[in-house]
Amino acid sequence: MGTKHSYLDDHYRKEGKGKVTFVEFTDIIVDDSILYPTSYGQPNDKGKISIDGKDFEIVDVWDDGDGIHLISHDTYPQDCKGKEILEYVDWDIRYNHMKFRTAMRIMAGLAYSKFGATHRINQTYEDYAWIDLEFNDITEEKVKELESETNDLLASGLKPEYYYLSKADFMGRQDLMNIVKSKVPDIPSLRIVKIGNLPDQLEMGTLVNDTKEVGKIRLKTNLVKGKVGSRVNVYLD
Repeated sequence: MGTKHSYLDDHYRKEGKGKVTFVEFTDIIVDDSILYPTSYGQPNDKGKISIDGKDFEIVDVWDDGDGIHLISHDTYPQDCKGKEILEYVDWDIRYNHMKFRTAMRIMAGLAYSKFGATHRINQTYEDYAWIDLEFNDITEEKVKELESETNDLLASGLKPEYYYLSKADFMGRQDLMNIVKSKVPDIPSLRIVKIGNLPDQLEMGTLVNDTKEVGKIRLKTNLVKGKVGSRVNVYLD
């Protein structure tokens, strides 16, 4: 049995419990994780775990397709397999990623519905994020329009809703395939987010529960040989 992805069940969980199913030096796998692994453009959570009252700082989290690995600088007790551990998320870092990802989902939905702009890759950091929006004729004016309308929707207090589709069902939805340019993750179950009247989108990361939490964003483009490039940088005001 693989690791339960509790970080997707409740994005606001800051503490949780899990049982160690594998241990090797600075690497353990747990049966239940609230710590998010690096994936889909969202970096891994930072935080700590506690084993028998001793804390271990978590510096990396990754998913091998079955189990979630929690990596520490310090060597774990090599006899901890089967033991229950406590998990703690560094909330400030997680919350910034949640806000950035929410803003990008709104911006990407608007870009697709207004201009037919698709996207395949994005990345969040602790202090900014970027997304590649593939416009045929991107301009500063269109980006400013996206910035204004994204901020309007953020301020309106929309609440993201989720549902899951099999990979086959996802591939049978032309609207979903179009927005990701037919690049579908090779996993059996894909989570779809619906935000207001925006197009449904694939979202395997963590978002806020209410778009008002994001506040306002600023968008900045890159110039490539004097022309506006497809990469749009996102900042929180």
